[in-house]
Amino acid sequence: MTAPVAVRPRARWRIRDPYAHQNGIAGWPRVVATVLAARGITTKAQAELFYKPHLQPDHDPLVLPGMTDAIERTRRAIRDKETVALYGDFDVDGVTSVAVLHTGLRPLGAKTINYIPDRFREGYGLNNGAIAYLHEQGVSLLVTADCGISSVDEVAFANTLGMDVIILDHHTVPETMPAAFAAVNPKRKDSPYPFDELAAVGVSYRFLQVLYEACGRTLDETQFLDLVALGTVVDVAPLEDENRRIVTRGIEQMQRGLRPGLEALAAVAGTPPERFNAETLGFALGPRMNAAGRLKHANLALELMLAEDLRTARPLAEELDRLNRERQQQTADACALAEELCGALDDPLIMVGSDQIHSGIVGLVAARLAEARHRPAIVYERGPETSRASCRSIPEFDIVGAIRKEKELLVRHGGHRAAAGFTVRNEDVDELRRRLVNTAAELLEGPQLQPVHEIDAETRLCDISGKDVAGLMRFEPCGQGNRKPVLLSRGVRLANSKTVGSDASHLKVTVKDGPLTFPGIAFRQAGAELAENVDIVYSLTREWRSERVELEILDIAPTNTRPLEYGA
Repeated sequence: MTAPVAVRPRARWRIRDPYAHQNGIAGWPRVVATVLAARGITTKAQAELFYKPHLQPDHDPLVLPGMTDAIERTRRAIRDKETVALYGDFDVDGVTSVAVLHTGLRPLGAKTINYIPDRFREGYGLNNGAIAYLHEQGVSLLVTADCGISSVDEVAFANTLGMDVIILDHHTVPETMPAAFAAVNPKRKDSPYPFDELAAVGVSYRFLQVLYEACGRTLDETQFLDLVALGTVVDVAPLEDENRRIVTRGIEQMQRGLRPGLEALAAVAGTPPERFNAETLGFALGPRMNAAGRLKHANLALELMLAEDLRTARPLAEELDRLNRERQQQTADACALAEELCGALDDPLIMVGSDQIHSGIVGLVAARLAEARHRPAIVYERGPETSRASCRSIPEFDIVGAIRKEKELLVRHGGHRAAAGFTVRNEDVDELRRRLVNTAAELLEGPQLQPVHEIDAETRLCDISGKDVAGLMRFEPCGQGNRKPVLLSRGVRLANSKTVGSDASHLKVTVKDGPLTFPGIAFRQAGAELAENVDIVYSLTREWRSERVELEILDIAPTNTRPLEYGA
């Protein structure tokens, strides 16, 4: 079954800052200066910090709430030879968190057990069965990574067994926190830490920095930065502030050489390390690692990250690559089914499910629906008694807040503003859907259900200089919180176009303006309205596996048919 091409809502085009072209840095390339100004960077000093994030002042991890207690308890566990369980989520952020903690704690003399739950047998987060098992293994200190902040009952159960719990998490903090020995989370309301968007692997990394200092040791950051960068990008943490510095340094380290697991993974992905960037991590490595937890067990990905040589790493990477291909086919089939279930439904929130949609890919299907229809989307696998759901949202809607309002209907839940998950009893699914749709209807109006392309600068395509291209490429690493610069060019000539992709859902084009000709790719826009002369909203990118510049076309329309909106 092949997913049909979804009818995309017509996007609004909005100039981020209509005065940016007047406020750019004098003497800089015009387009670069305008884009920087549109993002609030109007001085050379600000630009220096943006382009060289290693120059930014470092935050003090000791002010993270719970950090002092966490360090004290961990040092005691190391000193007394206690068995410490490292308990992570089954996605890349959780896997890299456990890998970082394992790699950092062992040289200090810690006795550790790594534990990642089985997605299908245990579900997300802490569970009492796993806690009882770890207690039987002699664990007296349980350290959670990328989970735990919502596990009130499970932490209470661990405490009854005499186990202390340290939580290293970054998800939204509930009204009632678990009674853990320490809960380190930058999103805590009492946190004075100046940046609250660390991924869990970033929290784990900061924990190790403080622990090593407390032990009178120096942490060798080269052993960790690649993993921290990988987890941060794949978890779609905003690439700003501290995350931008971490990811920049991590990618630079990868470009110089890879640990065996990443080298093997890069080989099956066909991506040489010198070409690594944030997009490589997010679209080449991340999906292959996540395929383990989606279809089999995330221990495969963890073993790969901890592999000490290529002989061990290669078969693991090949298995992940195989699982990823299987995941791609299952996702295509599930998306087609989800589109059928949606039909002509125009509710402000989508909630669909089936016993034919694998719980390992419900998040991917939800993400596709949210992108295609620009509204919060929830997809669930219906089991015999309960359904497991994954949610993806749009910037205008706090999905985890909406879910928490209905917690009395839920078996378990957790997540953050843009992505969440829950388990619900089957008899409560229809009532939950009704309530969530009503909440979305109260909070979302017509224009909010249209995607918006925030445009940094309008320019003629033929006026983009070589220096502009170089300056715009230096915005990397780009991703959530630091999108690639978005440009608008009007009246370009569409030289040719053709549909591409296994499902013919993408559009490959060539556009011309004056003496310049650019190739372009417009993902999932095969149904776009075209004309001889078009206006395009786009970013500059490098062609996959080459150095040639091409246009990543975000939207395309016949010339002068799409009105502009203006930001502040």
